[in-house]
Amino acid sequence: MSRKKSFYRYLSVLLFGILTQATSCEEDYPEQSYIMSEDNVPEEPYLTTISTAYFQTNIVGHGWKWKESWRIDEKGVSVRYDVSNLADYIPNDLYFGADSMTVFMYKETSNERRTDSYIYDATNNRILSQAIDYMQLTDADSSCISFIERHGDRYYKSNYERMLPYELNARWNGSKPEKP
Repeated sequence: MSRKKSFYRYLSVLLFGILTQATSCEEDYPEQSYIMSEDNVPEEPYLTTISTAYFQTNIVGHGWKWKESWRIDEKGVSVRYDVSNLADYIPNDLYFGADSMTVFMYKETSNERRTDSYIYDATNNRILSQAIDYMQLTDADSSCISFIERHGDRYYKSNYERMLPYELNARWNGSKPEKP
């Protein structure tokens, strides 16, 4: 093989690696500070408005699997959440329909789901629903979304990745998603 072909092959692999890393949902965020509202609700310092049209086109009709979370303390500092201790937070997967959202909950003995109506408020990217206490969409693209969520009396920043069709089908059927 010529040196020129080897160089181009190396360059292709390098560019693929860079692009793959740039589009990854899993980011190792350092500790991050949030602005705490008067009600002690963490808010992103620079929240970008995500329009209703974008929400309907890119988020509705898709399943979203939980990837990682950071627990936000009362001072607004987030620290990567260790999922091995599920005492105060149970990760979940999500599905947004046109007018209802389904939360797929991981339990030790079973997989459960809860469906409830929701309203998307684009003025502050809030999802208003009984299914989850508090949800504010902080970032979204076609393959990843991020929320500030409240579970119980604690807040978390959570990242989700779009599910593949077989994964969503498995969640609807109550089983663990496995590649076909």
